[in-house]
Amino acid sequence: MEQLHRDIIRRHTQASAAALLFSVLFSISYLFGLTPLALHELIFLLMSYWCVHGFLLYLVISGRSKRYQDPSLMIPFMLAGISFITLMLINSDVLRPVWTMAYLAVMPFGVFRLSWKEYLCICLFVLACYSGVLSYFHVYELSVWSLEMELLAGLAFLACIMAYTVIGKEFSILRDAYRQKNRELRRALVKIEELAITDELTGLFNRRYLLKMLDKQQALSNREGLPFVLAFVDIDHFKQINDIHGHRVGDQVLTELSLLLKDAVREVDVAARYGGEEFVLLLSGVNLDAGRTALERIRMQVSEQRYTDMNIPLTVSVGVVEHHLNEGAEVMLNRADRLLYEAKRGGRNRVKAEPQELSLFSEEAL
Repeated sequence: MEQLHRDIIRRHTQASAAALLFSVLFSISYLFGLTPLALHELIFLLMSYWCVHGFLLYLVISGRSKRYQDPSLMIPFMLAGISFITLMLINSDVLRPVWTMAYLAVMPFGVFRLSWKEYLCICLFVLACYSGVLSYFHVYELSVWSLEMELLAGLAFLACIMAYTVIGKEFSILRDAYRQKNRELRRALVKIEELAITDELTGLFNRRYLLKMLDKQQALSNREGLPFVLAFVDIDHFKQINDIHGHRVGDQVLTELSLLLKDAVREVDVAARYGGEEFVLLLSGVNLDAGRTALERIRMQVSEQRYTDMNIPLTVSVGVVEHHLNEGAEVMLNRADRLLYEAKRGGRNRVKAEPQELSLFSEEAL
């Protein structure tokens, strides 16, 4: 975003330099007596334009224009420049061909920013201004007319404007195609990022992402004392489900259980598939007692539900531990895994938490 803002400022700096050049040329034409203006009229004309231009430039440079749909304010800039050139044409009959070229100097700045319809409207506005100048000179008889010359000049100017319109449309098509490719690329990147951190079967986070978040959670806990618990959740007798119903049904059971686990935890928590029929829950900001209560609730939800079209009953065994100060991820995972197998040896379908006094003792030892 900052790079885009810098690019906009750079383009407007170039446009301001071109506007300054024409302002200087207009002032020189006054000194040579080619402009029928009084000095105060010349100063008023130049000051009026540069006040408008400066205000628009201030909006862009300060970033206040970011609230608008087009933060570059390209249309107001171009309208101000075209209006200024039109006033120069009205007050410089002798140099009318010179100032007509100034129109063509303004047009390229809108090619890259405006849509084709917007650019076409700007071109029509230029033609209207140019036609108005010719009509002004003709009505007030301020110029010696040659119909053939005016027609040739007008047709040449029209051809230039039409050429710019065609170029604008081509750039608009290319810009739209480029933006579409960018959107497709961003969607592809989002999909790749999702695949990199999620388990393909269950949609839960994968083991790699879990370990990454565990390291972050431990660093936060060590630095700010924020408690959290980690729980291993394993499906009881899952091999029998695969043997009796087949792996397809087993996969469906894993998917439905994953949805339950995902809905059972908060957004700040992490639910991940660790491998096979084993899951890990990372509950942030809770101590061991609160974590054990939450996991008992989840265990009951799992046992109360039936899975797949075959209404397969399911239970889980859980091992849950609270983080110890300066404890490594591997140590914490091993403690939770050990408690999980104690829950299985104890009869399954239960939550096994580390005794509170043992947890406190381990923390003091560290």
